[in-house]
This record gives sequence, C-alpha cells and structure tokens, in this order.
Amino acid sequence: MNASTPPTDETPTPRLPARILQRLRSPRLVAALLGVLTVMVLLRGEGQIGYVRDEGVYLEASRHYAAWVVRWLDEGGEANTPEIRDRYFGINHEHPALMKLAGGISARTFAEPPAPEVLAEISQIKNPRKRAWRSELAAVEGGKLHWMREGAAMRLPAILLAGLAVTLLFATGHRLGGGYLGGLIAAGYFILLPRVAFHASLHAFDVPIATMTLLVALVWLRALSDWRWGLAIGPLLGVAIAVKHNALFLGPLLALHLWVCLALRWRHEGQRPRLAQVVPLPLISMAVLGPLVALLLWPWMWDDTFARLSEYVAFHSEHSYYNMEFLGQNYNRPPLPISYPFVMTWATVPSALLLLTSIGLLLTMRTIRTPRALRHLGRFGDNRGRIRRRRSSEDPQPRWVAPLPSFDGREEPTLYVGLAAFPLLLIALPWVPIFGGTKHWLTAYPFMALLAAMAWGRLWWRARTLLRAWPKLLRWAPPVVLIAVLAPSTWATLHGHPFNLSQYAPLAGGARGAAATGLNRGYWGHAIVPLLDSDVLAAERVYLHDVHQLAVEQYRREGRWPGWQPNGLGRADAALLFPEKHMLSDEIEIWDRFGTVQPAMVLTLDDVPVTIVYQRPQ
Repeated sequence: MNASTPPTDETPTPRLPARILQRLRSPRLVAALLGVLTVMVLLRGEGQIGYVRDEGVYLEASRHYAAWVVRWLDEGGEANTPEIRDRYFGINHEHPALMKLAGGISARTFAEPPAPEVLAEISQIKNPRKRAWRSELAAVEGGKLHWMREGAAMRLPAILLAGLAVTLLFATGHRLGGGYLGGLIAAGYFILLPRVAFHASLHAFDVPIATMTLLVALVWLRALSDWRWGLAIGPLLGVAIAVKHNALFLGPLLALHLWVCLALRWRHEGQRPRLAQVVPLPLISMAVLGPLVALLLWPWMWDDTFARLSEYVAFHSEHSYYNMEFLGQNYNRPPLPISYPFVMTWATVPSALLLLTSIGLLLTMRTIRTPRALRHLGRFGDNRGRIRRRRSSEDPQPRWVAPLPSFDGREEPTLYVGLAAFPLLLIALPWVPIFGGTKHWLTAYPFMALLAAMAWGRLWWRARTLLRAWPKLLRWAPPVVLIAVLAPSTWATLHGHPFNLSQYAPLAGGARGAAATGLNRGYWGHAIVPLLDSDVLAAERVYLHDVHQLAVEQYRREGRWPGWQPNGLGRADAALLFPEKHMLSDEIEIWDRFGTVQPAMVLTLDDVPVTIVYQRPQ
C-alpha cells in the first residue's frame, strides 16, 4: 500500500474467479444441482425397470385424464359436463387424480407417437365413433415434443418430485448437520435406498407423497411463526391429498405436534397456552382450504360429491388383501405381525443409516427436556449455525396467525420424530389391510434421513474438539464418514438395478440372505425388460403369469413388445413365472402342463431368481 493512501477497514472485493467459486459453493445451488442430477440419473435408468401391475392401470388412466384436459381446452364448458367428464375419469376413480393428470399432460407434451402397429389396429376399427374414441385416447400424434417414450414421459412428474425431495433434504440437512456433509447424508440416505430408487422411477404415488409430506412439514414449521405460510399450508395440504390419501393423516398429526409443543412449554417453562395458539390460522387453513383444493384437483368428485366420497372411504376401508411373505410364512389376510414394518426397515435400510437415525431419536428425547442440547444446530430458517434464544422480554407474543413466533429447539426434531414413527406404527396395527411392502411407509424415510443428519451434526460438533490436535485427521474424517455411511446403500442400489425390489441391506445378507430368511422377493411382473429382446425368447404364445394386460399394452405402444401372444398354459409355448411363496402352485401347474421342471432361462439378482422362463419341450 502507498504511504499516502489512508488505511481502510473495508474487506477487499474478491476477484471474479473467487466470487464465482463462492457462488458455486452456495448450499442452495448445490441442493438444486443434486436435484437435477437425481432427475437425470432416474430418467436414464427407468427404461430398464418394467411396468408393475398398478402402474399399467395408472398409465391407462393417465391417457383418459389427459384426453379430457385436451378436450376441455378445445371445447371449453361443453366438455365439462358430468356425463362427459365421468366418461374420462371413471377409470381408476378410487384414487386421487393429480399424479395421473400430471403424467398424462407430460405425455401429451413430451411423448413419442405410438408404435405403427398400434396405429394400424386403430385405423382398422370399423365403427367410426369407437375409432375416434380410441384415437383420442391413444394420442396418435404423440406429444407436442417427441422427446421420450410415452411411459418415460408419464413417469417424469414422479421423477421430478424425487429430485425435489433430494433438494429439500440437502438444504435442510445442511443446516441440521452443520454443513455439506450433513446435507449429503440427508439427501443420500433417502434417494440411495434401493426401494426408494426403484419406486422413484415409477408412474405411481409413493415417492411423490413422501416428497409432499416433507414439503408440508417444512412449510408447517414456517407457518407456526409467519401468517403467510400459515395461509399457504392449507392449499399445499390439498395438493398432497390429491397425490395420495396418506396426506389425510397430516392435518391431525401437525395439530398434535403443535399441542405437544405447547404442552412442553407449559410444563417446563410455565407458559400456559392461549386459545389463539390452540386453534391457530395454520390449522384452520388446513381444515378449510385443504379439502377444497383436493376436491378441485379431482374432477371425478365434482359431481355427486358426498356419495363418491363415501364410495372412496369404503373402498380403502375394505381394501383387497395382497399376499406377503414374511420370515418364511405367507400372509394374505391381516393381521401381519406387529414386527413386520420394523423388521423390513431393518432388512432394507443399511445399519449405519439406522444407527444415525437412532442417535437422532435419542437426541430429540434429550432436547425435549433440555432444548439447548442441540444448540449446535441452526434454528429453523436460520443458517448461522446455532440457536439464538432471545430473552423473554424480546420474545414476540404468540398470536392467532403466529402461534409459535419463536422456537426453543424442541419443535423441529419433535416433528421429525413423529412423522418418521407414525407410518411404521400405522402399518403395524393388526387391523390395517395388507397393501404391500416397504413402499407403504416410504413417507417415514425423509424424516429418518433428517434425524440422521441432525445426529451427524451433533457427533461432528463433539468430534472437532477432540481432533484439533490431529489436523490431518480432522480434515479427512468427514469424507471418510460420508463414504462409510452411504457406500452400502449406494452399492446395493447400483448393483440391484433394475431389480431393487429384491434387494436387501448388507446386514440382512442382501438378496441371498433375504431369500434364505423368507422375505418377499418382488411383485407384479416388473422383472421382464431383459426378456423383451426378440432374440432372447423366441416364442409366439406365452403365458405371462403376473404381467398385467395393461402393462403389455404399454410395451406394445412403445414398440418394445416382442410379438408374444398372451395365452393360457394349455396352449402356450413358453411360460413366465415370478417366484413368490404363494406362487408355488402356479409353478407346479407349469411343470405339469409342460412336462418339465427344467427352466429355459432365469433372471437373477445374486443368484436369487426374480423371473423364471419355462419352454414346452419340442
């Protein structure tokens, strides 16, 4: 500095490359990039995952729903009569419509046209009205932009929501875990689980509702202190309900969370709740605006609403039961053992992640009594890395629009524990129907991931004081921990693709250990894509076993079906079998009809059969 230049306290402006690097290291940017990366990877791998049974129905329903949207845009109110609307929305009306609407609109935007043979079949229909109807549903011209297969286009909205979940988890985990490692643990915990990665690639509701539950929970925490978020949470809950009925539990759960927080303050600090805090704006918004938005997004409910809502409730309360193998025993009627969701979580989530989640649970139990036990964490919405507890004289007063204007450290972890535990406890109830496997408590996994990030933040905060004497160890410990924590699920997911419904955690022995233990192997005919190459299985008449006819139709529309003619065992030249304990009688029948017990080929994961092919001897 020149001697004549006066001293200054201003920090020099960083050079342009340094500023760019600083912006590239922004947690928000990293969170967004991880979300984009997730979408790209899932889109790249989804084509190897076959269409499961439910998905075939959703694909067909999506075509119906999107056809109505197109007609409504063309004809206006003339297309919005109950008679016309019900014709399109009658299929699969027992489930909310939003994800199927989104999938159908995505296909009308990005899908390639149907295969020529499908178009030829439609053109040969003699009845003009039936031909016009089939052409309308088939979207014979494809989408506006011919970018991807129709099935991929319909799967795109769910994949985008999976990317959003990763973004939200990294951003929240970054704060809870004290940096990038906490964010990566939270995001990786969720999306790198084999079951999550599999379901994230489907045109279905399970990962989308997990994402919406996470989003509603994060907005709820803001709604407790900001009236704008309190007003917004009602419509957001309505969107979640329109994705899947799991969201119907969120209103009561969030109300319970608020009342528990108020009760803890009353007990420990003597802060008696005010009436305005007990029934505040966020709860009113969810109770009033949530159902209205959900109904608005479900056209089937626009006519004869109360009767159809009753039908909807009856369908799910009397839901048909599915077969499920658990510890070597087949269950096709409730109750499942109470241990089922807990054992299956242990068997499908790597133990290192479960250990971190358990530590997060213990920390939450401690902080209920001592809020400052988690003082190393950032206050919700505060990225400064610590909780700033205001003096009581400075605390804003609770109001109807802001029931908890300041947090004391209990609120956020308590919410995550409740939302992580509830889905597993619900499935464990003996009167709950057997809907299926782990997908029915996927909504717990984002919150288990956040508890794990919180545990890491606490452990690393303690470890730094112990490792200051060893700077090299202090430098290399975080990446080593990240690899140790996420490597098992990463390897399992990559290795198990595209059969990740048959993949299990390393401590359970992977696919081999689970098969030997008698755990469920898969379901509903998805493990078929490697056989669709016409050179693999040269047969004309094929018994398709558990492959749904609407899934076959989707393969045909995309030009991927090898020309097999679905047939019964009596006439079939080849037979597929998807091995499960309750399918043993089907396999014995194949042996009897074909006169052989020798498979022609077998698709396996670590030598565990997921699809068996039999051919009739010549």
